[in-house]
Amino acid sequence: MNRHPARRITHAAVLCACVALLAGACSNSADSADSGSGEVASGGVDPGDSDPLGSDSELEAATELLDGIVEDTMERTGVPGVAVAVVSDDEVLYTQGYGVRSTETDEPVASDTVFQIASMSKPLSSTVMSGLVDEGVIDWDDPISEHGNPYPLSDPWVTEHVTFADLFSHRSGLPGTAAGNDLEGIGIPRTEVLERLHLVPLNPFRQNFSYSNWAMTLGGEVAAMAAGESWEDLSERILFEPAGMDSTSARYSDFLAAENRAEQHALVDDEWVPEFKRMPDGQAPAGGVSSTVEDLGRWAVLQLANGSLDGEQLIEGESLDVTHTPHITKSQAVGDSPASSYGLGWNASEGSFGLEWSHSGAFSTGAATTVKLLPDSDLGIVVLTNAAPIGAAEEIADRFLDEMVADGNTEDWAALWGERMGGLYGEQSELPGTPGDDPAHELSVYEGTYANDYVGDVTIVARDGSLVALMGPDAKEYPMTPLGADYFMYLDAPETPDYPALAEFTVADGATEASAVILGGFDGAGLGTLERV
Repeated sequence: MNRHPARRITHAAVLCACVALLAGACSNSADSADSGSGEVASGGVDPGDSDPLGSDSELEAATELLDGIVEDTMERTGVPGVAVAVVSDDEVLYTQGYGVRSTETDEPVASDTVFQIASMSKPLSSTVMSGLVDEGVIDWDDPISEHGNPYPLSDPWVTEHVTFADLFSHRSGLPGTAAGNDLEGIGIPRTEVLERLHLVPLNPFRQNFSYSNWAMTLGGEVAAMAAGESWEDLSERILFEPAGMDSTSARYSDFLAAENRAEQHALVDDEWVPEFKRMPDGQAPAGGVSSTVEDLGRWAVLQLANGSLDGEQLIEGESLDVTHTPHITKSQAVGDSPASSYGLGWNASEGSFGLEWSHSGAFSTGAATTVKLLPDSDLGIVVLTNAAPIGAAEEIADRFLDEMVADGNTEDWAALWGERMGGLYGEQSELPGTPGDDPAHELSVYEGTYANDYVGDVTIVARDGSLVALMGPDAKEYPMTPLGADYFMYLDAPETPDYPALAEFTVADGATEASAVILGGFDGAGLGTLERV
């Protein structure tokens, strides 16, 4: 122990999941405790207490409680490995690993085990940006056009006026996961994805919250260009090195080089297996960080201590305050549930336990993480898991915080997070046919190369009596299963076989070859129609 959606069965699960949209949502439960009463429920800690874990006995009781919560969650869900850190009073009070790094090796998780943290990278990246603001290189309200942005968006006015704050608060108009994630999934590199964003139709600028990995990646990339560094080097210089986060990196190669790393696990035939990988370098500012709970605990302390760590002011408190301040409404108040808001890389809302800064991250390939900080209680928790998102990380965090600042019975967190994450990938639309039904034409009719400016070339070939789509610069193979007529389905995210994408070919009467195909995996923003070339 250490102190167009009709064309898409569902969205691409292989990419950095939008769990951040959920990370603060259940804090707005109608059954949440009244954290403003100033009273301490039985077993709880007064949110006004600046030192909720001030004594050794309190810390010991809290860690025993946390151990029990983690062990219960792991036993019930089967999640292979978990690591946690608890912070308070400008200290990392507790770090601990549980379970195994891989179900194939049974090597134990420790507090220094490196995990991929997915979208929990976003608040770390906003911390890096705050450091760059301190240096005077950028300001949050600077239009990125003032810093030589080479990546225009589809609206020239937005291109000229969109700011770093717009991009880091998901109010730029880029439409959520539809923009860029699909291209990254087939191996398109970062700069090429950014170059193609000008083809994506925008939602109304600054009017709605639309969670976009590539909006944030655009902001981080332009900021790094302004600093004359790569994003990865900038992150090291501004945050990782000064904060002593020696095991933290925004490079996938560093994660692979870590001997003590947690492999990702997905459920295959009801077993957690380390079958899939996720290389997130393309969207590094939004989801490419790997780290340990020891390192992330230090970063969480820095957040709660207004940018101070080990007695040194690493980031100015005023710069961090901006990231914790609501910039866009995520959801309106409903009944007794208050509105939820997003800051800059953070969910920032009043929730069940008072003011909460939080963010989750997930890869369907097998990573689920969360950080929850309660500034009024001077308390925070980081939870990392090496399993696909089923709500385990959030459950552990909320059960612990519930016990510490309320009466431990404000919500059935296991049921709530299981329900929320169970619907993470949306409801599957009705298929237009039955898998295995014969197509309307010979397979040779569908063979050929199809393209548009957004996706590039996709080649359809017949092989062993079925079709295979070859996509991306490395010609990744996607087998296509017939659904009858001119419909096929394919797994754009093999680790989530229950959520295939739909391919619909256009074949004119009497034609000997298809003239076009709509690939559902790219049609979230209406960019999935490819013409034969």
